Amino acid sequence: MTIEQQPVRRVDTTSLAARLAQAAMAVVLTIVSVLLMITTHRVELSVLGLDLPAGLVFGAAFQVVACVFLWASTGSRLPLLVLGCLWGVLAMPFLGEGVGGGILMPAMLGTEPQYSGWVVQGLGLLIPFLIAGLITLVRRSRSRAR
Repeated sequence: MTIEQQPVRRVDTTSLAARLAQAAMAVVLTIVSVLLMITTHRVELSVLGLDLPAGLVFGAAFQVVACVFLWASTGSRLPLLVLGCLWGVLAMPFLGEGVGGGILMPAMLGTEPQYSGWVVQGLGLLIPFLIAGLITLVRRSRSRAR
């Protein structure tokens, strides 16, 4: 049997069971992503006298890899949207001020703004939506080219 004669296998991405599995995968990766990004966002690496935001770069890279994995393993944009929407909800308990001041990501420490906390929130929320939008644009351009 040659390659041209083999039947094409399609992955089910639209049934209820497939959608629930996609959402479950996204929930697990969202929990890991929130915990990882919040705990490492202040890590800095000194190279030649420069303080590089290694925690933010690592968090952004993890978020991109998680999004690519979700899309590649499911063939759907739904888990990316679940990841983006749920990320903010799961990060909320760590934001703002608690009894003793800022919890893990305060907006201000004294009079100094904490930009890394804002950046990590932006990365956690925007990367899944940007990748889902990019996938949408690529699919539309391919369908127009045909």
